[in-house]
Amino acid sequence: MNNLASQIFVDILKHEMEISNDRIALDDLNWRIPDTEDIIITVGLADAQPMSNQSYLREDETGVYEVNRVTMRENIQIDIMSRGVVAMQRRWEVLAAVKSIYAQQQMEINSFKIFAIPTAFVNTSAAEGGSQLARYTLTIPCHVWYKKEKLLSATGGDYYDEFETRVDDEKTIGEPDGLIEFTINEDTEL
Repeated sequence: MNNLASQIFVDILKHEMEISNDRIALDDLNWRIPDTEDIIITVGLADAQPMSNQSYLREDETGVYEVNRVTMRENIQIDIMSRGVVAMQRRWEVLAAVKSIYAQQQMEINSFKIFAIPTAFVNTSAAEGGSQLARYTLTIPCHVWYKKEKLLSATGGDYYDEFETRVDDEKTIGEPDGLIEFTINEDTEL
């Protein structure tokens, strides 16, 4: 997955709810809420639970690559706000948007899964205090995986593929030469 799950959610919501760029943003980006009566949406990561962390080597004709892969369950928080009743009237559209055909296509393209039912859908209008914003917060879990590949060597020399070892007995244990000395490499058959 090259994009963050929250970035993909922003794209899905913009597309399905016909939201302009100035009324939807990623959370925690020092974004000012626009002065509008229309719907305003912020999307961000609430929390994540790592499920898998892997590192392995992959080799092809171009070289040897270190591959790092992390799989997580990410809870994406979506806040729907308005200065009037628009957020109240359109809040259900968020759930419809994440189950749309476009959302399914984005899940396939980005190799992640949006779970069908949110873990919470709460009226959080009181958090806005005197500004009188209607605000609804929902948290939708996703199954995501991130992958990074790093070229170690085009010639294959930057990782251990050859090991020298020896066999000792009580006479050779402290000596510079062992009883038997040999090298194990990737071509050695055991």
